[in-house]
Parts: sequence; structure tokens; C-alpha cells
Amino acid sequence: MRNFWKGGLAILGAIAISTLGVTEALAQARAWTPKPTVPPPYVSPHKPLTKVSDVLADKNPSVSWRHQVVDDSSLKAAWVGLRPGDVTRTRRVADHQTAIIVWEGSVQVAIPGQTTFTATKGQIIRVPLRNNFTLTNVGSTPSLHFEILNARRVVIYPAADGNSLPRPPQGTEWYQTAENFGSNAQSYATQGQPVSRNFITTPGSFLMVNDPQLIVQAIRGMPPPTDPAHFHLHGGEFWFVMEGQIASSIEGLNPFVADAGDIVYVPKGRSHQWSHAGAGFSTAVQISGFPVGSPNVPVSPQPPVPPLEP
Repeated sequence: MRNFWKGGLAILGAIAISTLGVTEALAQARAWTPKPTVPPPYVSPHKPLTKVSDVLADKNPSVSWRHQVVDDSSLKAAWVGLRPGDVTRTRRVADHQTAIIVWEGSVQVAIPGQTTFTATKGQIIRVPLRNNFTLTNVGSTPSLHFEILNARRVVIYPAADGNSLPRPPQGTEWYQTAENFGSNAQSYATQGQPVSRNFITTPGSFLMVNDPQLIVQAIRGMPPPTDPAHFHLHGGEFWFVMEGQIASSIEGLNPFVADAGDIVYVPKGRSHQWSHAGAGFSTAVQISGFPVGSPNVPVSPQPPVPPLEP
């Protein structure tokens, strides 16, 4: 795939519009949209491409670990490795759903009110808000899962466990409260999706998490490109490659291809386009903190900007 950005946004707009096939409805939806004059930078820990092989390269398999990949104003996401037998703290997220993708090993998932199950490679799990959950590596080898959270999430811990606590968020202290979380826990029926789905055994395109501030959806297809080049206004976006290869063009960067297990991240305001690559099917799990935020597609040719108010 050639670099869309060397010719500037005019070429970008032409490609986007030719990909879309402009309709009258699209033309009527045109608007003047603020776009950064300089592409927003990648701030640590963010990278355009995080390869799972690089994440694992310096990890000690005899200890559990956490590797932050996304940490912006709308999303938090990290790889988590558990050594055999290790268990995560039981916790719940107060006001947002949580998503988990298991990539290696056997991870037992315990959620009150749900049948405990063991998740394996390709399993996508969602935990509705205010539901306790605990993950355990029940296999004989290290496990690996990818955890996705809303940036404004607040993690709380049941007092009944009696376990030690992590350090509280900066500027806070732990304070025991009495809340009726049993009745306030969000029902799995609210969204109408299952607790989990294993993509390896049941491939396809599907919406796994549909929350006002978190969307996780698998998009499966084959070449040629169908996603128009666009940018987002309110937050970054990233996608987890579930199978095959995904080609990415991001403003200011050379095009690249991501493989299964890799993660591609784009800061808000940067134009980008992704597409299915390779000879067979490929799948990107698209993750966004603003599901209703529109993709803004530059038009071509760009008309003159109207006079600006003094």
C-alpha cells in the first residue's frame, strides 16, 4: 500500500472519496471541522504498532507482569501475563464495562451469577459495570490476555475478600463504603450479547461491547480496502489484529502491516486508513472510547475556507 500522506490531505481526501463513492447524503453532511495543523504526536507508551513478539521479548515467564499499551484521555489497555496458578485480585469497575481478549494459555473467568468458564486463545470477554470478576491461569504454561478499559474507570475492591490492596489512585485514600452493588450490577441482558465469544471457534464480524464510552467490535473481511481515510475528534482509536494481516496508513508515517496479536494505535486528530491485507480473511477488533463519534472524511478538492470572524 502506498503512502497516502506524502501528497497531503488533498490526495487523502481524493482516496477517501473514491473509496466511499460519494452519495448525495454524504455531500449534504459536509461540515467545517477543526483538524490539527500538525499531526498529534505519539506520547509514551503509545506506538503506531505494538508487536506482541516485542512485548514478550523481555518478559520473565516465571513472574506475572503488566505492559501498558494505551493510556490516553479515553482508553486504557494493557497486556497482562500470568504465571501458572496466579490469580488476579477480585475487582469491579464502578461505571464502565470491561473487555478482555485472551491470547495465550488457559484463563479461568469467575463472575458472580455466571457459570465459571475457561477462556483460551481468541476469546473475547465482556464484564458489565459493577460486576466482580477474577482471572486465574489454570494452565501449565504462562497465560496472556489483553485488558481494555475506559480511561475514566474507577476500580474498586470487595471488602469481603480481606486481601491486601494496591496503592490508591494519586490524591485519594481507600475508604470503605456500603453500596448495594448486588442490585446495581449491570445485567448481561442489558446489551443482549453473550459473556464471551471465542473468535477462533466462531469467526465473523460482531459487536462485543456496545457501551456509551467503549466499543469493541470484530470486523472481518478480505481485500480490497473498504475503510475510508478519516480522523476522529474526541479520542484515539486502536485495533487488535485477531487473524491474518491488517494494512495501515497513518498520517505522517510510512504504511505498515500488522500481524495477528499486534496492536495499531492512532491519536485523535491523525488521519488514518486501515484495510484487510493478505490472501485470505483478516480481522481487526476495533476499539474506541467514543462509539458515536463520527469518522471525519476529508473531501477533495478542498473549497476555500469562509472568512473568519474577527
